[in-house]
Amino acid sequence: MAWQFVPLLDCYVEQGVTQRDQFRNDEVELSDTIVRESIQNSLDATPANGVTRVHFKLVGSESLDPQFFKELFEDQLVHAKICGCEVDGVDFANPTALVIEDFGTKGLTGRTDVKDNDNFSDFWRRHGKSHKKGTSRGRWGLGKLVYSSCSMLGAFFGLTIRDGDPQRYLMGQTVLDLHHHEGREYPAHAYFADMAGEGEIYTQTPIPLENSEFVDNFQEQCGLHRTNESGLSIVIPFPFDGLVPERMIGVAIENYFYPILTGQLILDFGGVELNAENIRELAHEYTDGGKLKDIDALFDFIESANRAIGSGQLISLKSSWVDDQRLSEDDFDEGVLDDLRERFASGELVGIRLPLSIKTKPQNEVLYTHFFVCVQRPESIEKGADLYVRGGLTLPAEAKFGDRKAFGAMIADDDTISSFLGDAENPAHTKWTANAEKLRKNYVAPDKRLKVIKNSVVSFYDMLVEAEEEVDEQALAKFFSVPGVETPKPKERKRDVPKPPEPPEDIPPPKPRVARIETTESGFAVKPAQGAEGASYPMLFKLALAYDTTAGNPFKKYSPFDFDLSDSKSVSLTASESVKMLSASGNRLEVEVSGPEFEFAVEGFDPNRDIKVKLSVSESESEEA
Repeated sequence: MAWQFVPLLDCYVEQGVTQRDQFRNDEVELSDTIVRESIQNSLDATPANGVTRVHFKLVGSESLDPQFFKELFEDQLVHAKICGCEVDGVDFANPTALVIEDFGTKGLTGRTDVKDNDNFSDFWRRHGKSHKKGTSRGRWGLGKLVYSSCSMLGAFFGLTIRDGDPQRYLMGQTVLDLHHHEGREYPAHAYFADMAGEGEIYTQTPIPLENSEFVDNFQEQCGLHRTNESGLSIVIPFPFDGLVPERMIGVAIENYFYPILTGQLILDFGGVELNAENIRELAHEYTDGGKLKDIDALFDFIESANRAIGSGQLISLKSSWVDDQRLSEDDFDEGVLDDLRERFASGELVGIRLPLSIKTKPQNEVLYTHFFVCVQRPESIEKGADLYVRGGLTLPAEAKFGDRKAFGAMIADDDTISSFLGDAENPAHTKWTANAEKLRKNYVAPDKRLKVIKNSVVSFYDMLVEAEEEVDEQALAKFFSVPGVETPKPKERKRDVPKPPEPPEDIPPPKPRVARIETTESGFAVKPAQGAEGASYPMLFKLALAYDTTAGNPFKKYSPFDFDLSDSKSVSLTASESVKMLSASGNRLEVEVSGPEFEFAVEGFDPNRDIKVKLSVSESESEEA
């Protein structure tokens, strides 16, 4: 039982831990991330239809023995100091620890003595890789990095009891940096554990401490509530300032009000319980002036949407709605949309069920799934809000309602679409990106499916209010007249046009495209397509760009206020040697390509809006994306 620092073998690749900034940056604070990641992991470990309970508390010297904690880190401090941890600022005379415990969960399941593909090995023995799928919220295998990032010593401990297994398993881990000590190089990760196996330490396996006097002492010192309940208890020693449970209540409400309101989650912060019964009261107390506006109206909307989805009575569209890559009026049966508009205008919640097919790689299997969209426009709300929920987890960076004064929600709980959207998430689980590696690896043409999902709430809302915003200038023509102004004659009904003849047989196949367009996180890239090798060079590429719109031609609606390609401070252009930039102005770009190994990218667009690209080449070939 000790800290196990195993030197890095010369044949191994040096690898540093570079992902910490993904959990603490300009967009998210460390206090936000520790709440999101820990609750998310607990929700993942909850059996179907179960209720997850997560407790946060800060313990101090009133229960922690200073000598116990000092001896606990005796072998770790020298490595932590080499890696730049704030060791000198740690007060071992007054130790503190942030304790996070979940209940109602399965605990870390799987083998503890060897590496397998279950939760115990995923949590302790893997970094940047996860076997989570379906409705699981975490997908990157990086979330646990936040535990060590919250500690001044870069360390944390975990005690788990598994469902059906009364044993207690305790293990610790420190995540530092690649470093040198006494002439040897050490990797970032090291364990507080026992070692199993014989021979050199390189051939042994770190294993957890099981029921013992030390485990009893550790559990008592840290004030763990777990007795024989399955679940996981996390202990973060010497947390950074600001990581106080009472300050996390507002963060938890803002990020997890959906599963709390729907009865899936109960939280406790230093003795303050947060549940479906009191979340409104606590939301007013802890989030007023924060991200949540019109709390009572918003929570009424969530509860109504949950009831509507559970009733199974929402209108379900035909699966062909997605064929044109957008939700439009043509996707509704006659009279249905008029009824929805009338109900929406009266303040009712209206919603639809959207079926979806997704094709997987590499087997090209077509999977059928669905998601829900609900909207409502309550009276006198201060600001609208649109929510994007995957398996209870909300993604705040997806919000795009802008000045629309209404509530909207996209809710995905089905396993197939949850797996698809999970693979599209960034590591902090705040937004979906079409160029995510897992998404491209696991699905065929995923960007098109992701686009319609992301735009579904805005499209549905705009469709409902479109009729209200139209002005019929001839509505009163039968009752009033203006001298000198002729009343337009009603339009004649068009005659039925005969069906076009059947196309001739043996039509030659289309000429292969020279270029293809790929979306990136903040723009797009143009790369060679199948016909690039056989094309004649040099070749002229002309591009027209515009932000996509829910209706009309986006290129005609382009405005210089959207972006200007000549402004290098906001829009960046990068290209390979075979590409020569000729001109860039407004939303138009011209380049000359001298060979088939070309590639150029345009970045700097609003990541919350979809960009349309129209590409034409000198051989009159065109493509839109």
